[in-house]
Amino acid sequence: MRSRRRDPDLHLARAFAHNARAFHAMAWTDDDRVSVQSAYHSAIALELGLKAYLLHRGLSDDWNRTHLRHDLTKALRYVRMLGFQGIPDGIAELADVLGPLYASGALRSGMNNPELPLPPDAIDQAIRDLLSAVEAAIGVECEANP
Repeated sequence: MRSRRRDPDLHLARAFAHNARAFHAMAWTDDDRVSVQSAYHSAIALELGLKAYLLHRGLSDDWNRTHLRHDLTKALRYVRMLGFQGIPDGIAELADVLGPLYASGALRSGMNNPELPLPPDAIDQAIRDLLSAVEAAIGVECEANP
């Protein structure tokens, strides 16, 4: 893996983890659990959570933006390559479905409401578990609601 590893930007990693939680909360409101807007916010939560770990491991925000862009599957692959082992069941499948739609802008524009690989409650829990594992790995106090 050719990358520009450097000292980790821990402040930015914590900010990304915090923002991932905020987008996750927006995705899974009681009123809207299956719409394209929910899928869009879920994709952002996944991206920010994965990139928080990458920032913690020394990959810069510029590197992430240039090499990963909004490719959730590629971000997941790099996280695994760097030793992260807290990927819950269903996250890879969710990244495979949401990633191309997110990267193309189809989720943001509302042009495509994807067929999700898991029921809403399972997706909610998988994202919650991923973000908790990222927070634990980067040394941030878990922000999940009890």
